[in-house]
Amino acid sequence: MAQYETLKASRADGLMWISFNRPNVVNAFNLLQWRELQAALDEAAGDDAVRVIALRGEGGNFSAGYDLTAALGGDLAEPLPNAFRDYVDIGNAACWAVWNLKKPVISAIQGYCLGGAFELAMACDFAYADSSAQLGEPEILLSDAPPFLISPWVLGMRQAKHILLSGELVSAETAMRYGILNQISAPDELEASVTRMARRLMGFAPETWHQNKSAVNRSYEIMGFQSCVEMGKEAFVTANVTPNAVKTEFLERFNRDGFSAAIKWIQSRYAG
Repeated sequence: MAQYETLKASRADGLMWISFNRPNVVNAFNLLQWRELQAALDEAAGDDAVRVIALRGEGGNFSAGYDLTAALGGDLAEPLPNAFRDYVDIGNAACWAVWNLKKPVISAIQGYCLGGAFELAMACDFAYADSSAQLGEPEILLSDAPPFLISPWVLGMRQAKHILLSGELVSAETAMRYGILNQISAPDELEASVTRMARRLMGFAPETWHQNKSAVNRSYEIMGFQSCVEMGKEAFVTANVTPNAVKTEFLERFNRDGFSAAIKWIQSRYAG
């Protein structure tokens, strides 16, 4: 099995666990982590001994989404449309890899599951969480937009607008009610719950199960899912290159005071 810098990968009894392994930054995705995730998924797709894949995070959190500190301090320091487009294409490619994988993919969510990681979790075939989970798209508070626009396809209109237009996080219980999750477990039971589901899925003939997954996914694609995601990507690019007072001051504070201070300022704007 390949070795990765930003992930841990392990396999037992047909189940491959892919763990995001940057706990010091709440498993936030830099470009290397997105690329390594796609490589690990490709590895799982080509390994006949792997029947089911599960995604999780180390350190008690699934992932905080895109690593904005790394992005704004490097690849996206200049607000150029093609730079944002090229950057997000790498993350979206990993989400599409999950969507198109012929094998079942389960997200196992603890703690924070935010932004791009929230979109990744929804691209999985099944989403399991424990009671500590907090989910949502807080990048909306930064005048941003979700680059893999899957929420309107998973949630109802009111729920999608709550997630995408308020920037509030929702608890595991609310996410279950919204239709984001399949099951909630106690914190010490999440791995066992995912493993039980994986064993059930291994009972199916892989060829038959793949055909059923493909039929469900293609139904959404016929209704315009792929076009919606592509449109969402362009909305993300537009949001990031369109100047406004909030984003300008956030970036000024980020460059002057650091990411934590800039985030605290943003949060203060929406305090009730």
